[in-house]
Amino acid sequence: MGQDGATKPFLARSALPAVAFVAVVQVAALAFTYFIAPVTMSSGYVYAPGGTSAAGSATSAVFLVIGAFVTTVIAVWLIKRKRENVFTWIILIATSLALFLMTLLATSTVAAYFLDPDSALVLSLLLSAGVTVAFSLVTRLPRLYSVAPVITGLLSAEVGSIFASTIPVLTALLLAGVFSVYDIYAVFKGPLRQLVTIAPTRALTAVTSKVGDFTLGTGDTIFYSMLPAIGFIQGLSSTTDLGFNVPFAAATMVAIDAGVVATLLLLSKSKMVPGLPIPMALGLATLLLLMVF
Repeated sequence: MGQDGATKPFLARSALPAVAFVAVVQVAALAFTYFIAPVTMSSGYVYAPGGTSAAGSATSAVFLVIGAFVTTVIAVWLIKRKRENVFTWIILIATSLALFLMTLLATSTVAAYFLDPDSALVLSLLLSAGVTVAFSLVTRLPRLYSVAPVITGLLSAEVGSIFASTIPVLTALLLAGVFSVYDIYAVFKGPLRQLVTIAPTRALTAVTSKVGDFTLGTGDTIFYSMLPAIGFIQGLSSTTDLGFNVPFAAATMVAIDAGVVATLLLLSKSKMVPGLPIPMALGLATLLLLMVF
C-alpha cells in the first residue's frame, strides 16, 4: 500500500475514497459468495493442495508465500536486465487470464440461478470476454488508468469469494496470517519495495488499484474481501442449510476496514507500508472470536 508523496499529511477526507473502495469490493465479494458457496459446498469441491490437516494447511500457505517471493525476485531481475517489456507482458497476460477465468466462473455460477445452462454459458463468456477486453484497454491507454480500479476491484472480489468458497477455512485463515507476516518482510526488507519503485506504470496498473491519493495492492484487496466472505458462509454447509451469517461478515468487514484506516494513517509518515498486517490482525481476531464463541 502506498501514497503519492511521502510528506503528504494524512487527511480523513483523502482516505475516504480508498476505504469506500475497499468496502465496495468486500460487498461485491459477499454478493458473489451468496451464489458460489452453495454450489461449491453441494459439490464437495475443496482446493487443498497440501491437505486439510493443520500441517497440510500450513504447508499450502508456506508454498504460496514462497511462490510470491520467487515471482517478485524474477520480476526485479527482469527489470534490472532491461526486460521491462517482458515483465509487463507477463503481468498483463497472467492478469488477463485470471480475470477471464474468475469472471467466467463467478458469472456462470450466478447466471445458472436465472437462466438455462446454454444461455448462462453464453452470457458468462460474453461478460468475461468483455471485461478482459476492457482491462486490456485501460492498461494500454494512460488516459484510462483511472478506470483500472473498477476492474482490479472486480477481480479482487471474485478471487476473494472463490477462495472463501473453495479453500478449507483453516487453510484460508493461515494463508491470511502467513501472507501478513511475509508482507512486512516484502515491503521493508524484501524485493517488493524495489519492484514497486522500478516497475513500469502499465504493469503496476494491472496489479494495483489507485484510489485518490493511495495505491492498494490487488493482493491486499483480495484478502480484505476473503475474510468477510469466510464469515459470511459460517453456518452454511452441504448438509444443513443454516443460512448465511451476515453479522459475522459485517463485524469482520468493520474490523478490517478499521485496520485499513490505521494503515492509511501510517502512510502520513512513510511512502509505502505493508497493507495486510493491521487489517488482517483485526479481521482474523474478530472472525476467530466470533467462530469460537
